[in-house]
Amino acid sequence: MNPGFLTVLAVLSTGVASVLAQNDEAPSWMEDVTRMPPGGHANLRPVKLGYTLSWNNRVNAGKFQISVVEPEDGSDQFIGDASGQSSGFARVLWPYDFRARSVITQESLRPIVFQLSEKDRNATNSYDIIFESDRQVYTTTAQKKNEKAITATSGFDFDFGQDVLSSAFYLRSHSLENGEKISMVVTPFNRPYLTELKVMGRETRKIKGKTYSTIRLDVRVGKINPDLSIKTYDKIKQTSLWVSDDEYRIPLELQSQISVGFVSARLIDLKWLE
Repeated sequence: MNPGFLTVLAVLSTGVASVLAQNDEAPSWMEDVTRMPPGGHANLRPVKLGYTLSWNNRVNAGKFQISVVEPEDGSDQFIGDASGQSSGFARVLWPYDFRARSVITQESLRPIVFQLSEKDRNATNSYDIIFESDRQVYTTTAQKKNEKAITATSGFDFDFGQDVLSSAFYLRSHSLENGEKISMVVTPFNRPYLTELKVMGRETRKIKGKTYSTIRLDVRVGKINPDLSIKTYDKIKQTSLWVSDDEYRIPLELQSQISVGFVSARLIDLKWLE
């Protein structure tokens, strides 16, 4: 998942279509986005996962939970629900809570709709993203403390967008051979990000006292600007993701090295729901 808790208050500027019209060719990163159908690890048993957030392996900063189920009506979908909050000393400095819900088509592992609400000390924000065949439509409602809520709608024209959960589903479905690269356009809030992952190899890794066989992927994330250029972040030195090297490909740890240390999310609980 995109590292860290982020609060985005500004709405993505429109005008992407006009930018494309003024250029003879789409930017090279669009051509490099992975559009292969899901691979051989597409199926996932209903599961509930719990994670802890920390800074420099010393300060507990928060926790979050993710559950994935299939609808009771038998429709061809996965339903993902997530919730989390800051905790401990971090909550004293920054009280934060969020809830998210994603509806994903099982056959394509593409999102249908993604909803997110987040609240900190001074503001409450909600995001509703509808994924159409060739674009994403964002509705954002932002409300600062003691002020009136403001709602705005914007969009981004792209034919293979993902939300945070569907991107994890799509990633894990592939073979993830050493050296393999996966590139996705992921929208966690109301603006898209280019996420590029490269499989660095297999590792044995101890996480919260338990030893796992893992696949390590290095991650690069850049914000897609309205002119379709990519903004990278110098303060983010390196981000790595470890998933279990088995049929389930469970995300085990996400670690981001930044200028003041590193922040991480680690699996602490796994419960199969059937």
